[in-house]
Amino acid sequence: KVFDEKLNTIEMNFKDNRDVTAVLFARQWLKDKAPSAKCKLIMKYCPYERMDREINDQLFSMKYFAEILSKFDFESIEILDPHSQICVNELKDKGMNVEILDLEYYINKVIDDFNPDYLFYPDKGAAKKYPQILKNIDIPYFFGAKLRDLENKGRIKDYELIEAPDLKDKKILIIDDICSRGGTFYYSAKALHEAGANNIYLYITHCENTILEGELLTSGLIEKIYTTNSIFTKKHKKIEVFKLWIL
Repeated sequence: KVFDEKLNTIEMNFKDNRDVTAVLFARQWLKDKAPSAKCKLIMKYCPYERMDREINDQLFSMKYFAEILSKFDFESIEILDPHSQICVNELKDKGMNVEILDLEYYINKVIDDFNPDYLFYPDKGAAKKYPQILKNIDIPYFFGAKLRDLENKGRIKDYELIEAPDLKDKKILIIDDICSRGGTFYYSAKALHEAGANNIYLYITHCENTILEGELLTSGLIEKIYTTNSIFTKKHKKIEVFKLWIL
């Protein structure tokens, strides 16, 4: 017997789509063995959360993922640093109770190590999101804006700092939720250096292993990167990985 008759927890460490299938199989098995037992799902990283709208020929995958999860009667779903409110709303709209895990704990660990002069949010979405989440952190912030070419796989074709303060010799901590190859952070760090910033660190909650394939790590623009082990499984001398624990 590996289940409780009252409440159980399934935790998904997402690497690929097979992990989603494994979670659903585990939930269905539990329903067969203990039909009245409740079950919560911990998804520190929510798969498909970046596909939160329909763009050209890309599916609104988050919508369909939420519909699938809703059929498995999870008592609650816990997520760390969801990409957008759309992700959360899709789950809630399908009748699920969503709990957001504490992010400030990890950001404060970086701040204690780096002591930045400014926090920087690399796009308008992050600038709207993080001041609310990190409202107890008393460090001034500003943000940047990127222009993507949607006809060319969303590649960044222009980047600018918005109302940036005097950055000469300042230490900047960039904060965001997801990184693939690091293009956004390459362009934002380049703009920050050109504006006079002396030392730039980066915190990403969910970092794909493909960051090792991009030019961010070899560019010399960023001194150190912090992430969690939600999806990152590799090692690099510039990357420090926090092991997630559930409060």
